[in-house]
Amino acid sequence: MQRTNGIILGIGMGLCIISCEQKGKTEQQEKSVDRLENFVDSVETAVNREANHNWTVLDNRYNKLVSNVEASYDDSKEKAREKYEDLEERYEEAKVEARNKTAKMQEDAERHMSNVESWWERNTARAQQGTRNTMDDIEEGAKDSWEWLEKNTDKLGDDIRARYEKIKSDLEG
Repeated sequence: MQRTNGIILGIGMGLCIISCEQKGKTEQQEKSVDRLENFVDSVETAVNREANHNWTVLDNRYNKLVSNVEASYDDSKEKAREKYEDLEERYEEAKVEARNKTAKMQEDAERHMSNVESWWERNTARAQQGTRNTMDDIEEGAKDSWEWLEKNTDKLGDDIRARYEKIKSDLEG
């Protein structure tokens, strides 16, 4: 019997046994699953920091990593499924969390913007008469909303950001 590159050949006995050595394959499997896990971890971390992401790009990367995991298991995709089922669930949960955070952010932004716009409408005539309105003049409820909008400007949707910037520009004269 002779062993060559993980294949055992029985020569001269009328027997030929081919056996694949699993050490290299197992390492490739582990690496592909590790890459997928690292990606899911980074998506979860990113969603915790900021909910707005390009999910098309993230989904494409995720699907490629899943394909790599499946390919590393050749025809035993069931084994691959067992390995990354938890990762798939975590990834989908991160997407749902991001959607929920984005929706909440939009609701909060609309509420704060409406509050500031309401204050602005009540006080516009005074501003147009030459009274310079400053942050000190803003009523307490509107001031909290204004501060929230200031703090979250980079996270606002285009519509709310434009409305905010218009009032800010008018306030600055």
